[in-house]
Amino acid sequence: MYSGSAALDYLAIEVGKSDPGESSHWQKYHSSFRFKGDGFEGIQGFGGHRKPSHGLVLTAERKLQSKFRRMGGENFSTIDTLACEITRTQNRAYDLDVLRQALSVSFLARQAPFFRFPTSLACVIGDGFASMTALLLASNSASRVVLVNLSKTLLVDLWYLKLWMGAENFEKSVDLVTGEDALLGLLEKPSDVSAREGKVIAIQAKDHMLLRYLPLTMAVNIASMQEMAPPVIAEYFNDLRNTQGNQPLVFYCCNRVEKFLPDGTITRFTSYPWSTNDNVLVDELCPWHQYYYSFFPPFFRPYDGPIRHRLVVLDKNS
Repeated sequence: MYSGSAALDYLAIEVGKSDPGESSHWQKYHSSFRFKGDGFEGIQGFGGHRKPSHGLVLTAERKLQSKFRRMGGENFSTIDTLACEITRTQNRAYDLDVLRQALSVSFLARQAPFFRFPTSLACVIGDGFASMTALLLASNSASRVVLVNLSKTLLVDLWYLKLWMGAENFEKSVDLVTGEDALLGLLEKPSDVSAREGKVIAIQAKDHMLLRYLPLTMAVNIASMQEMAPPVIAEYFNDLRNTQGNQPLVFYCCNRVEKFLPDGTITRFTSYPWSTNDNVLVDELCPWHQYYYSFFPPFFRPYDGPIRHRLVVLDKNS
């Protein structure tokens, strides 16, 4: 197990190695990735990280974002404020990538009558700059978050978590585990549910089967299963259906209806290994993932294809 800065040091070495299960999409977008010790080069494919907007640019961006904020519902203003604070401490723009994550957390909160939320142990499979992880903790939507990602992207996630948490809290709040014994030992320790000391358990994607040892109650995947090879998607579904305990596991999945990867592989949302015994709570095109804004006309532009989200209680017997 590697805690705090030791996790960053470990991942800094790991990024030089091949990542098993990495799809052609990530082979392409990670090809120019470099960690320089005090920052990164070649960050592509997992969200925006430009500096904060100011003046007229900020005013224009807030105006463009208003169309999305109206989708947030009655509880959104609190989440919105937290997202603004998180990005401020990270010195990056509160862009549409972050706004979509905030809308997703607000959406989950509105569905709370149908499942246990806030949750004790949530899992985020794929995250961009740890936006979802930070929001779940900051909003007290989860007391502990398991963050799974490819090594290069996980290094970026933890780097930005440190910027948000601060160095001292990061050291005592973030642990990267590489084996079953370390994971089980970590689970025996209580977590502090306060916003900046909620425990984060980081797992490299190559070790994703460790999810099976966890008593998860919720899992989230937003716009990253669409970038995995179908066999890897199936492995993650297998993991989630085989987690510990008898408690229901709610899965929020928001991904492209159909996506072509660079090597010609096609991923389709309907081909994910869903079960007819899954209890589907919501299944529709995701309103805040159908188009993005631009500072130049046309100001709102559709993505390459529709994006669907499904909130489901997974059947663990499938």
